[in-house]
Amino acid sequence: MKRSILAVPLMAALLPVACARSEVAAPEYVVGIKYDQPGLSLMAKGGPRGFDVEVANYIAAHLGTEPGEITWVEAPTSKREDLLRGGDVDFVVGSYSITAERLRQVAFAGPYFVAGQDLLVRAAETTIDRPEDLNGRTVCSVAGSTSADKIKQDFATGVKLTTREGFSPCVDDLRARRVDAVTADDVILAGYAAQSPGELRVVGHPFTRERYGVGVRKGDTELQSKITAAIQSMIADGSWDRAVRTHLAPSGYTPLPAPPVFTATDARIQPGDPATLDPALIRTVSQLTEAANTQQWETFDSMICPEASPAVSSFVMQYTPQYDNHLGPEVMDADYRHTATGIAQHTPDSATFLARETFSNIPAKYRQYFKDIDYAATMTRRDGQWRLCGLAADFVES
Repeated sequence: MKRSILAVPLMAALLPVACARSEVAAPEYVVGIKYDQPGLSLMAKGGPRGFDVEVANYIAAHLGTEPGEITWVEAPTSKREDLLRGGDVDFVVGSYSITAERLRQVAFAGPYFVAGQDLLVRAAETTIDRPEDLNGRTVCSVAGSTSADKIKQDFATGVKLTTREGFSPCVDDLRARRVDAVTADDVILAGYAAQSPGELRVVGHPFTRERYGVGVRKGDTELQSKITAAIQSMIADGSWDRAVRTHLAPSGYTPLPAPPVFTATDARIQPGDPATLDPALIRTVSQLTEAANTQQWETFDSMICPEASPAVSSFVMQYTPQYDNHLGPEVMDADYRHTATGIAQHTPDSATFLARETFSNIPAKYRQYFKDIDYAATMTRRDGQWRLCGLAADFVES
């Protein structure tokens, strides 16, 4: 992070009060973004514009940066880790999916968005509806991404792969019929489809879940925690929804709700001794997990705080395989189980419990779609009854 300290002796003598306020200027941040993703992050004449740009601006403001004090740096997919490790940027907001491999190189705050890998095809194309239809076809992806490899490994071993340094060249190849499809996250593809109405379309069957995080240098836990807090604030105060309506809705893209952001402190909660916990709290946690496991949704909903019910119920339903209409019938036999892994009671009326959701009978090609999930649930006692009043979640990367 760069900091500017202004010292102008003459002005200090003439305007001591004003300069006293200016002795420590607002921090300036160097932020890596994409320059070629309509709707998310597109560099234009007046500066970058898009949902990711709004997220970066909000984070910088939360960290105390004045408007206009961000230095933007292009962060292509293949260069993001290098930019962070080399200290060329303070953080990256660039459709940056959190993966186990990347977590070995950098750290992430968030997530702030959930997308899914999909396909962009020519509008008149009627024979490509899912990735399995790409055998014998050519698909383009961006260098440094794993999108095309995912298709070849799990869905269409006979697909032909080609890569370009950016999304625009892939889209140009699609228009020119040099490739049959472009693969990337649905939100990215929707931006390109919106630029070519009637010419290109998104297939609309995402087959992975991609959690976008803000990349920071590995070990910078202070900045990581501050950015996560900023993301939580952006979601809570409605700024996240407004940014979605402004930048993503015009393309016709309908994203999943804002993710329940997981904080580093949640993972460090120390479970209490069961002998010292309120027995009613233990019973309620047990009833919640059992209701979720047996899909007794009325019972489950009755134990949730009214203000939290819509968000909690929406998230739980999204990650129940039988209710997902994006996937085929092969997931109908999938199973899942919630297991409480610890309870910490902070006061007589507040507590947190940790749980893990594990999936079984999931077809191998959808393991990136249904990853195991760690939960941190906020419990509050109201009118003598313990209720679930908040939920954070983090996918288990392996």
